[in-house]
Amino acid sequence: MSDATTDVGTVSLPFATGEAAAGPLTWAQSVMWGPMQWFGKEANQFNIGEALVLPAPVAAARLHAALRTLIEAHQTLRTRYVDRADQPQQQVAAAGAYDIVVVDDHGDPERVGDELVATLTATAFDHEAEWPLRVGCVRDRAGRISAVALVGSHLAFDGWAFNTLTALLRGRLTDAPSPQETPTAGSGAQPLAQAAFQQSTAGRQQSRLGLRHWEQGLSAAPASMFDLPRAVTGDQPIERHLLDSTAVTAAATALATRTRTSFSTVLLCLTTLVLTAYNGHRTGVFKLIAGNRLDRDSRDLIALNTLDALLVHRVDEDADLLTAIRQLHRPAFDAYRRAPCDPAGVRTVVEQVGRRRGVAFDLSAYFNNGHRGSDWATADPDPGPDRLAVLRRDSRYSRLEPLSKSDMRFYVAASNLGDGRCRLGLLVDTAYLPGGLGETIIRGIETLLCQAVTGAVRVAEIADRIGLTPAHRGPDWVSTPAGWVRPQAVAELVGEVAGAAASAEPSAGGGLTAYVSGSCSPEELHRRVLDALPGRPGLVAPTEYVICGSAPPTGTGADAWRAGPVLARGTGRDA
Repeated sequence: MSDATTDVGTVSLPFATGEAAAGPLTWAQSVMWGPMQWFGKEANQFNIGEALVLPAPVAAARLHAALRTLIEAHQTLRTRYVDRADQPQQQVAAAGAYDIVVVDDHGDPERVGDELVATLTATAFDHEAEWPLRVGCVRDRAGRISAVALVGSHLAFDGWAFNTLTALLRGRLTDAPSPQETPTAGSGAQPLAQAAFQQSTAGRQQSRLGLRHWEQGLSAAPASMFDLPRAVTGDQPIERHLLDSTAVTAAATALATRTRTSFSTVLLCLTTLVLTAYNGHRTGVFKLIAGNRLDRDSRDLIALNTLDALLVHRVDEDADLLTAIRQLHRPAFDAYRRAPCDPAGVRTVVEQVGRRRGVAFDLSAYFNNGHRGSDWATADPDPGPDRLAVLRRDSRYSRLEPLSKSDMRFYVAASNLGDGRCRLGLLVDTAYLPGGLGETIIRGIETLLCQAVTGAVRVAEIADRIGLTPAHRGPDWVSTPAGWVRPQAVAELVGEVAGAAASAEPSAGGGLTAYVSGSCSPEELHRRVLDALPGRPGLVAPTEYVICGSAPPTGTGADAWRAGPVLARGTGRDA
């Protein structure tokens, strides 16, 4: 086994290169750090895994040489992520060792490889104690490696980086062996260099442009896409749906060609229109998972590089679907273009704009085009209705095990399975999208794509076309610039923070006026309301507070509050 030391079920693979170094997290790592801490042991759901079944078994020494070369060449593979006084760092080791799990293939390397990936994926990474890549190898009776299992932490890899790594390793194990593997440590793009650029003058300027985009978008965005009546859920409220479909590939490709946009824009448009058709919004707000692989260095970077892009888009209900796709293309492009920025700055902007508008933003609707590149191979570049019907018969719908929690309430992802099929994934929080809505939505996206290829589809028709029943809000809900609100719920919140009786009613300009008994000033009351808003979609701060000397009798309406003595009134906002 070359210089690797055999242990029971594992081999130790040492590496050594360069000097140890440390630095701040990159922007992308910082975005992922928070969810990793929040999910804790359940962060294993973010793990990325793949089994590489080799066309011909290779000697273990060749695998070890290939792995060592990659580990020494790419900082990510020898990095630990540590929290030091709430300042997380990436610490790159100059030397160390990987423990590689070894199992027998029992004559079925594909099955055993998949099982090994599942085993290595089952637990969350301890980023301070282990490398962000787990490696296992499957060996045949002769001791040769027939498959390799790789599992990476999402703090270290996005899909692009992980696919790059697996492609490099596959190439080293399937090409003619080189007489000498020469490490290229420090060459190419590296995470520490990326972090240094982001702290530089040029990086800060790039961030300022991105933060300006967030500020402008949030100034016109609804506070939440989920200002909806809540449904009762069980212990596993997060549903996950999958649809594998060649019809989606063919139809979305055709629509992208007709509209001169892109496959991603088409799917994003359908995603936005379906959710707004359900929640009754005229403006959609989404976080887009942005890969930011815009140049050679970033494309070669084996590290997490995804950031959140902000899309705020006004829906034209009078448009047809092709027009809607064209209308979305430029805002989506701008969102992706402005994604690179400091996530700490984003959090500040989100809070500042929210407090200025009297809302706590709930940005929990996501879209992710996970396909690498823009080419979606399809044998049907312009399919007719009969051909689409045939393709749809081969679509496969399935459901994954539900989750107990997620920081997303709605998430649509697209990936290319490589054989003409698009895999659509959908995550929904059943507190806001209950019953069979998940399946209706994911199948509905396919339906709308196919119908738009063969005929005109109006945006206003979307819900009826796919059998989607829009969310029911009673007459006590009102539409405001920040979204849908129940004045009674706002009154209850104001009364809660004031410790007194309160009432609320719509006011001119689409806002709310709150009446409350007691001696609290409008400014203090507004601060308390703002502090209580996070985690409560469907609530906004009143635009005016009226402090009354006493509360009218229980059950009386707003007229009684208006007729009472007034101690103070005001917006509560700073001048």
